[in-house]
Amino acid sequence: MSMPAPLDNACRICGNTHGHRLFYPREMLFGTGEVFEYLECGYCGCLQITEVPADLARHYPASQYYSYSPPRLKKYPAWMMALRKLRSRAFLGEPTLAGKLIASLSNENEHFAWIRDAGGNLDWRILDVGCGAGKLILQMQRDGFRDVTGLDAFIERDLDYGNGVRIHKRQLHELDGIYDFIMLHHSFEHMPDPRGSLRDLRRLVAPDGSVLIRVPLADSYARRRYGVHWLQWDAPRHLFLHTVKSLYVLAEQTGFTIAKVIYDSWNIQFGGEGYIRQGLAGEANTNAGFVPEEKVALQQFVRQLNTLRDGDQAAFYLRPIS
Repeated sequence: MSMPAPLDNACRICGNTHGHRLFYPREMLFGTGEVFEYLECGYCGCLQITEVPADLARHYPASQYYSYSPPRLKKYPAWMMALRKLRSRAFLGEPTLAGKLIASLSNENEHFAWIRDAGGNLDWRILDVGCGAGKLILQMQRDGFRDVTGLDAFIERDLDYGNGVRIHKRQLHELDGIYDFIMLHHSFEHMPDPRGSLRDLRRLVAPDGSVLIRVPLADSYARRRYGVHWLQWDAPRHLFLHTVKSLYVLAEQTGFTIAKVIYDSWNIQFGGEGYIRQGLAGEANTNAGFVPEEKVALQQFVRQLNTLRDGDQAAFYLRPIS
């Protein structure tokens, strides 16, 4: 259910003041049931919380929030690391005969596709913004990426894993340095100032570097179908739920061009809706309530939605404009 918004409520993305609607989703990940007000812009379509909770950190309990679970720590001998680097270079388009052979016998982790699509290599300086406890960048370090750093404002303290991987507990605007590849895997929607955050990313990215932003999309089939029961609404943690249009608006405002958009939604956009209606979103998973034949059909439907550019999340590759 929605209602018109007052005309003096300007969209914080594009500045439009007309044609807005208000929505009232509930917090369901932890089952508090608290209601939050969101505005949907009548022009760019961005869903945005009308008032950021003063106690936002309360909605990220480190003992419960999934991204803060301690990662598994592994240490490989030097000879194995050398082989893993050969495999990784093959995945990134720099194959040797040995590397191609090892790669042919291995599963390719998705971070290789992200780096490959951005034109990168193992020597790129990589920053993961909103990395939680660092599971992804630890995996990348084990795969031979030379320079990986994490940033997360909600971890309890700075982390140093002793293998070159460090995670800073700070806000984006507090970080210095230059990075060739900056990743935001479902962290951009948690930021209270998207425009300011993009300006900080513009400051931090190398002139020939790339920023990868993976976010849920409000202009998607799942959001239209489920409304405030859409699993990726995730009030109040998702402060801004963007559309393709709103991200293009922000990129233009902050000195970026969007070089590529790849839709990468998956089954969970369907599996969680029933749990949200029951107030049990924390128990939602991709297999919820579906028999095997339905799961196969859903996977096919998800691929179709991504092909049609109507999945409920996508990866945006931004490049700085010189």
